[in-house]
Amino acid sequence: MDTLVITLRVALSLGVVLALMWVLHRRTAKGQFGRAKARGRRSAAIEVVGRTGIGGKASVVVVDVEGERLVLGVTEHGVSLLTSGEAPAPELTIVTGAVQLPVRAVPVAAPTQTPVPTPSAEAFRQELALQDQAATSLPSAPAAEPLPMRPRNRDRRPQRTVVPTSAQLQGSLLSADTWRQAAAALRSRRAG
Repeated sequence: MDTLVITLRVALSLGVVLALMWVLHRRTAKGQFGRAKARGRRSAAIEVVGRTGIGGKASVVVVDVEGERLVLGVTEHGVSLLTSGEAPAPELTIVTGAVQLPVRAVPVAAPTQTPVPTPSAEAFRQELALQDQAATSLPSAPAAEPLPMRPRNRDRRPQRTVVPTSAQLQGSLLSADTWRQAAAALRSRRAG
């Protein structure tokens, strides 16, 4: 009978602790503790343009906030506004001609194996000049296939699943040996 009462107390205590942890997690996720979130409106987008250290723990930081550029003095004791003004408009580049994408040269099989002579510096400069001229003029037919585009998603690499070893789990609640020992202890108390 005592074992049943103790087991119920432990289960109830564990349930209360888990419920308290869940409530605290929900509150912190909503921003009710620790950090104040703006409710009903979006927070301002802040972009740090540049930062320069001017002393031991002092620096000057240039920040863009909602179309306004701020120059801030930052020390270990606080942050002070040095000057402010309108943020410059982003520079746009207008392309009026054709754009040449980078291409990968298509390998061509050589009929015989002959040693390739090393080009001189002058021959290399002439080849670069020819490539620059070809890049600025519009080619009538592409000489090589375009490079493939790489996807920009972050999940390109498969995630590895780490399975802990029995030595790492020894003594924890996740170890099967721990549960076997607990069951054996309970059986021995009942029998004894």
